[in-house]
Amino acid sequence: MPLETAPSPTVGVLMLPGQVPLDLVGPLQVLHSAQRMHENLTIRYFGPSETLDWLGPLALSGIEPLPRTSQDWDLLLVPGQYRQGIDPSRQPLAVEWLREHAPAARTVMGICSGSLLLAEAGLLDGRRCTTHHTLLAQLETLAPGARVQGDCIFIEDGPVLTSAGISTGIDTMLHWLTRCFGHRLTLAVAREMVLYLRRSGHEPQLAGWLEGRNHVDERIHRLQDALSARLGERWSMADMARAAIMSERHLRRRFLAVAGMSPHDYLLRLRLQLARQLMEETPWSLARIAEEVGLGDDRQLRRAWRRFETGSPRAWRERREPGSS
Repeated sequence: MPLETAPSPTVGVLMLPGQVPLDLVGPLQVLHSAQRMHENLTIRYFGPSETLDWLGPLALSGIEPLPRTSQDWDLLLVPGQYRQGIDPSRQPLAVEWLREHAPAARTVMGICSGSLLLAEAGLLDGRRCTTHHTLLAQLETLAPGARVQGDCIFIEDGPVLTSAGISTGIDTMLHWLTRCFGHRLTLAVAREMVLYLRRSGHEPQLAGWLEGRNHVDERIHRLQDALSARLGERWSMADMARAAIMSERHLRRRFLAVAGMSPHDYLLRLRLQLARQLMEETPWSLARIAEEVGLGDDRQLRRAWRRFETGSPRAWRERREPGSS
């Protein structure tokens, strides 16, 4: 389920010398795709200078000055920088600005070495975090109070998201998009970007929705979209075949070939994914969650759970409660 967001969500992007091109462009492509589908999403760019040398002869311009007052950002994005491109006269200003203003943002996202800036600003103390594998030792030095991890591509800890860098900024932004707007918008963005199967961090809300979508069969995608949008409905094979506009026999063969599972198993996985999200994000009973996701009652939820998970739904939920180890 999406989080509550402002009527017009705003993303601020910190623009600094030495910026790694894909650290910026990858997440921005996700945002611009979402922007076309969600007209109220606003993106602003600011930094210590109005222009930046960026990629060979290419330069970036039109950058706003650093805001002097704290802004109510839904997301503050901090892309990474090449070490040799950092301007030592401006870097301390960026760190001080982050220290003062980043806490006002609902979420702060550090891409690659952007995590080092967050560490210098004291934003990672006591939090789990990550960065590019070559910078993990440096991150540990800059944030001795943080729990630095190198076994994942991104980590979300409270209001802070950090990623391992370069292409993983795309995964991290897709994750944020899901948290804010729900899986349907994110699926549309991922399909537009031909990213039907993406990796996840240790909070794989997005991965479950994109499982089985690493293909380009438009008819199967049409069915998968319909299943995702109407999980609470009863779906017979005949219903699925009508949605895909193919025979039941051909649908069974084709779905297994491109998605790696049967249509009914795919539907069950979607229902369980939504059940997990509801268990994490709501106080609802298992019976109510089972009804919401189309599994009928808590007995059927537990039966479906045993097919793909160990333990019980209740134990899984308890492990994710605040304060659990």
